[in-house]
Amino acid sequence: MSRRPVRPSALLRASATAVATAAVLGTVGLSSAAHADSDLQPALTAQDHPITDVPGLVNGRELGAFTGLGGQRVDASRLIRSESLDKVTAAGAQTLASEYHVDLVVDLRTPDQVAAKPDVAIPGAQEVHISMFGADGDYSDDTAMYHDLVDKGYVDATDRGPMITAYAQVLQILATHTSGTVLVHCSHGMDRTGTVVDLLDRVLGVGSADILHDYLLSNTQLGVTWATPALLQGTFEHDVATKYAGMDSYLSRTIGVTADEEAALRARFLVSDDASASAITVDGVTVPLDAAATAAGATVTAPVATLSDTDVHVSTTDPSARSTVAVQGDTAVVTVTAEDGTTTTTYRVHVARPTLALGAHGALTPGSTVTVGSSGLTPGASYQVVVHSTPQVLGRVTAAQDGTVSASVTLPADLAPGAHTLFLADATGTAVSDPLALTVVSATTTAASGSVAGTATTAAVGPSVATGGTVAGGRDDAPWLALGGLGALVLGGTGALRIRSRRRAGR
Repeated sequence: MSRRPVRPSALLRASATAVATAAVLGTVGLSSAAHADSDLQPALTAQDHPITDVPGLVNGRELGAFTGLGGQRVDASRLIRSESLDKVTAAGAQTLASEYHVDLVVDLRTPDQVAAKPDVAIPGAQEVHISMFGADGDYSDDTAMYHDLVDKGYVDATDRGPMITAYAQVLQILATHTSGTVLVHCSHGMDRTGTVVDLLDRVLGVGSADILHDYLLSNTQLGVTWATPALLQGTFEHDVATKYAGMDSYLSRTIGVTADEEAALRARFLVSDDASASAITVDGVTVPLDAAATAAGATVTAPVATLSDTDVHVSTTDPSARSTVAVQGDTAVVTVTAEDGTTTTTYRVHVARPTLALGAHGALTPGSTVTVGSSGLTPGASYQVVVHSTPQVLGRVTAAQDGTVSASVTLPADLAPGAHTLFLADATGTAVSDPLALTVVSATTTAASGSVAGTATTAAVGPSVATGGTVAGGRDDAPWLALGGLGALVLGGTGALRIRSRRRAGR
């Protein structure tokens, strides 16, 4: 890598550290060369993840959290790109292990470069050496180097040369390493590392503008202007397009990335922004999602005595998404957070208890049979029909698949006249429906209200009305009237005989 002028390493490291610190503070503290061509040193954005807490590391950053295939986001924490680790302090190496979870280092340098500046070991991390340039990595011309970064030594599929072989090995490692974070580096973290990241981002569906931005950030962090669009796009990508029929063909046919490896890379490095719920139920009752996603929310009827978060069940479209439920009174607020950790969707559900309805009926008396119905119940669940004032279970009903119930129940024969309520209860006897008010009248009161269909009306006597006792029967007065008339005739005849006897005696 002799294309760059010889630089005092201490001065370079001090300058680069100052630039990285200034970038974190949101300022532009660059050299005069940077001011002359600021396009080559783009400002860091929220999608960029520079590493500033590892002493001795200047051009270190995580993958850019860019948008990839299908709107998914690149998981920045899966891979770190950097310069060589020869200046990293022991404390910095420990930070890479404990804070960034680096457990694999892929060193792209030549054997001579590794020997000249060996990496500081990261505790617990495996190190793999894959020389992309083979034995010789010295170039006096940047453009010549970027031509070689495409296919140095490539002849055909049977003689692929060191460059294509290295790309295949690195991408296969990234596709199969599923434990911690991989750190990929070369000498400066710019050229060889830059094209590896370019290829990975292409597999992930990252756009050209974002790939170029990430590539140029090495200038920003190092305080140089060595990386240019003419090298990455005008040389490397141009050669790929003209010599190998484009990036897709280059990856699949020349490098040999398989469909399974592509899928593994995407599964490893892409996280979904899908924060949608596929289903929400409250105690088995389905919630209309479109309404629930509005500010007003959805209202559902569910047999819940007191709403709690355990009554609400959420399924997400993406299995990697997470859901939380917060309950306030009779309202449940469901928040689904996508795998990317930032995209969320909120669903609001208001829960009302089912109500009972009576079928057509006349006056309700003790022993009456009535039909009750309800909806919004848990399909297949069994409920008790309870009259509250006793309380007494009148029967049991099972909800149909649409959550409805309908059943005939008989009021107790000894039910006192007056106001009562009916409700549905679960197996523990806890009410799960709103109470239905009903008024029960005495059978004697009903009978006293008048004749029905031409029949004689009976009247209650004695204490039966007050006690709810049975109704006494009516009387037939004709025999008594006849007997009374006969008595009057007898008395009248006796009186007449007495008067006649007195008159005879007085003559």
